[in-house]
Amino acid sequence: MIFKETSLLILAGGASSRMGCPKHLLPVFGGTMMDSIINRLGGMFAETIVAGRGIELNHRDARIVEDIRPEQSPLVGILSGLKASSTSNVFVLGCDMPFVKPGLIHLLTSRKDDTSDVVIPVIRGYFEPLCAIYSCRTSDRIAQYIDSGGRKVTGFFQTVNVAEVRESEIRLFDPLLKSFTNLNTPNDYRNYYLS
Repeated sequence: MIFKETSLLILAGGASSRMGCPKHLLPVFGGTMMDSIINRLGGMFAETIVAGRGIELNHRDARIVEDIRPEQSPLVGILSGLKASSTSNVFVLGCDMPFVKPGLIHLLTSRKDDTSDVVIPVIRGYFEPLCAIYSCRTSDRIAQYIDSGGRKVTGFFQTVNVAEVRESEIRLFDPLLKSFTNLNTPNDYRNYYLS
C-alpha cells in the first residue's frame, strides 16, 4: 500500500556529537543507514524527503531539503519538510531510528483524519515526536512557536489537535518496541549492526 497523501520525512540535521560522525552515513548492509531506511520504507509513501544542513546523499528515490531556518532544533527540519512536501501530511522519522516497523506506519496512518494535526505514539508515558505523522497545516503554528523562542519538538502541541496512539496497541505488532530504538552512540551502532 502507498500512502498517497503522506510523504516520508527523514531528519538528518543533528550534530551527531555523541556518535562522532553523521549518523545517516554510517555503513549498514552494503549501504548507509539512510539508504536502509529509504529502501525499506520509502516505497510506502508518495515521496521521500531528507531534511538537514549540508546533507550528502546519493539516492535517486529521495530529495534533499535544506533547513529553512538557522535555529538548532529538529522542529526546523520538520518545518522545512512540511513546507517542501507535495502531500498534505508527512511521516517524520529520525535518521537514527532504522528499525521502524511498517505496521506502526499503517497504524498511525489509519488514525490520521481531518480533525487530527499530529498522530503520535506514546511510549512509556512519553511522546515519540520523531516517529509521528504531522499535517502540513501545522507549519504556521510551528513557525510561530519557533519565532517565540521555542525549540522543544512537542512545545507547539497545545496549539493543535493531537491524536495519541497507545503503547498497548503498538505492542500487538512490535512487542519489544524496536521501532523506537535510537542509535545515538558508537556503542549503540556496534550492538545493532556489528555484533
